[in-house]
Amino acid sequence: MNYLEQKLNALYRYILWHNFSKKLNLLQVVEYPKSGGTWMTQIISDYLNLYYPRNVIPKFKQAVIHGHYLYSKKFNKIVFVTRDGRDIMVSYYFHMLVGNDRTPDRIIKNNRKKMPFNDYENIKKNLPYFIEYLHTDYLKKFNRFSLADFINSYNLGQENVILVKYEDMLKNIELELSNVLLFLGETEIDQDRLLKTTEKFSFKNQTKRKPGQEDKNSFLRKGIAGDWKNNFNIESAQVFEKYLGKTLIDLGYENNNEWVNYLNN
Repeated sequence: MNYLEQKLNALYRYILWHNFSKKLNLLQVVEYPKSGGTWMTQIISDYLNLYYPRNVIPKFKQAVIHGHYLYSKKFNKIVFVTRDGRDIMVSYYFHMLVGNDRTPDRIIKNNRKKMPFNDYENIKKNLPYFIEYLHTDYLKKFNRFSLADFINSYNLGQENVILVKYEDMLKNIELELSNVLLFLGETEIDQDRLLKTTEKFSFKNQTKRKPGQEDKNSFLRKGIAGDWKNNFNIESAQVFEKYLGKTLIDLGYENNNEWVNYLNN
């Protein structure tokens, strides 16, 4: 997809999400980037045999559609996928600065120009600045928001939203997909079909790697939870706590901020 097509794609998606979601009965999967939303969109689309416009300009028809937008009452039924914010920061760093098989080189180069370092593979050293950047200069453009603002816009008990955690998907994807399908209006779940869908889009089947086996150049880099422990240092933890400590507790990933002190030990 060239630059013009990408701009048209972004415009069409925004219009669909904010003006036609109820008219077209869109099934909307929303996430802060790198939270597992693509995976959930794939399995919903496959099970229901519904159109999923991935990395193409979408058609104006019913679809399972994936996006990164703050909550709006204009939206239809929303599957809100979230994840431990510490893992999001690590995964997003790789996505924006190291690159993968789905991110154009020009975008990686543009992202790198905004960093004060050039040793991009040294994530442990550079992650504190990256987290700070995501909460300062990065937010100055249209449709940019912090993870905390994004979470808060959905996590208020709206009736048309179901919250799904990436970590729960890793533990039992069949159960999570079943719950989502019932929320979307399915009255009965075909277990054979469910298993075929979840197996088709498993990390192992899509990558030919086991979860935890890393490929830094793949959109599906590692497929695990808790990788932040391998990449955070005390400075990363302190910057994260500054901006996202409350969000981490609100979502139940920690009971307090004592996890920051563990990195000193």
